Amino acid sequence: MNKPSHKESVQDVVARLRANRSHRQSTKEGEAAHSSNDQPQCNSPTRTKASKNTLAVSAAERKTEANKIIKRLLFGELTQGQALKNLRVTILGLKQDVFAKLVGISRKTLSDIENDRGSYNTEVLNKVFKPFGLQVGLLPSSSDTLKSLLTERETD
Repeated sequence: MNKPSHKESVQDVVARLRANRSHRQSTKEGEAAHSSNDQPQCNSPTRTKASKNTLAVSAAERKTEANKIIKRLLFGELTQGQALKNLRVTILGLKQDVFAKLVGISRKTLSDIENDRGSYNTEVLNKVFKPFGLQVGLLPSSSDTLKSLLTERETD
């Protein structure tokens, strides 16, 4: 197994994790095709998915799902923590400990952010949202104003 470099970017780590997951899945599928018994396959202790119920989705589906989550966040339907958890599980399918290592924070800090506990500075929040192409910024406090601005932008 490749040992991660300290200078490895977030995108490189995500790509490596996805490649490892794809390799494990294709290996399991190959083993299952050649297996003659119907015994369930045991899960690998290195499993990185957030849930065994998490389904692999295509890049286009990930983008669509991410946009839905971001839109709900922008319009106040999700808290910042709820949005982060949804993005982590739905888009990356990673457990908290793996994602926390990926972005360089503790699992407890990630848990606190996802559960909307504590107050974290911009630097920490930018770290956790960076894999999704997001950063902390200012938005109108009124969702109606935000909708109006977005609609104006579309017609320009």
